[in-house]
This record gives sequence, structure tokens and C-alpha cells, in this order.
Amino acid sequence: MDEERDVSQAAPARRRLDFKSWPEVLADVESLHAAGYRRAGNWDLSQILDHVGEGLRTAVRGIDHQGPWVIRKLIGPILLRQMLRQRRMKAGIKVPQWWLPGPGHDESQAIEQFRADLATFEASSAPTHPHPLLGSLTKEQWNEMALIHAAHHLSFLSPNGGEG
Repeated sequence: MDEERDVSQAAPARRRLDFKSWPEVLADVESLHAAGYRRAGNWDLSQILDHVGEGLRTAVRGIDHQGPWVIRKLIGPILLRQMLRQRRMKAGIKVPQWWLPGPGHDESQAIEQFRADLATFEASSAPTHPHPLLGSLTKEQWNEMALIHAAHHLSFLSPNGGEG
């Protein structure tokens, strides 16, 4: 009996996700919200949406913070090419304190804010602002990187009743 309880309480495995469009992301978000989820990482759905949404907001309006020059100009572009080619981000990358989400909050509000951030990003025809760590990106690169970023973070949540 104790063994069964230990197994059922074990952290779920990460899901393998590769979103090609924002409707796919939104469908996954709505599914997680409706079914509930188990976490294989530290952040809840509202924190993930805040963090990924901040990337979309940064593309549109910029950000006061930036990484060191060597990262933005030399390492960032290499990481970007690798990420776009592999459609993956490595887990465990230390996020600067200024880009960490706050404590979790109401998921319905977080979903609506994320939808608004996405709509603003998609509607913007202005040139994108540089990424604070990856450097200058085209809008297409921002879009692909943000889809990969969303898949990376959402992979840490597994819907209740679904596969691990």
C-alpha cells in the first residue's frame, strides 16, 4: 500500500512538446487549466504564462535589463541557431532574477493576460526589440523561439488523467 502511494505521488515525467503554432499552445494551456495538472518542475501554469508572456512583451516593447555583451553578441546567436534547429531548450538554465515570474496567481487571469500579450505580439508590425540574452532577432525568430520557449516550460506540466 505504501509503495502504491509513493508511486502515485512521484513527480510526473516531462512531456515532449513541439508547438508549431499559437493555437496549439493555447489548446494545451486550456486543457491543463480544465483538467488540472501535475508538476515536474517548480512553476505552476500562471507562472509559466507570465514568464513566456514576458518574452512576448519584451519583443514588442523592449526591456531595461540585458545580459552581458559577450552573451548577447557571441554566445546568444549560437544558442539561438541551436535552439531553432533542434526545437528544444535545455532544462536547468539559470534565469536572471529579473526574468523570474512572481508567485503564482489566478490561472484564469493569467490565461487572459497571456492571450492579450500574444495578440499584441501578433498584431505588432514594428521591428522587434532585441532579446536580452539572445540579441537581435527577427519577428519570425522571436515567434519560433517563443513557441519553443512555451513548449519547454509547458512540458513540465502533465494533465491530470493524461500520460505522464
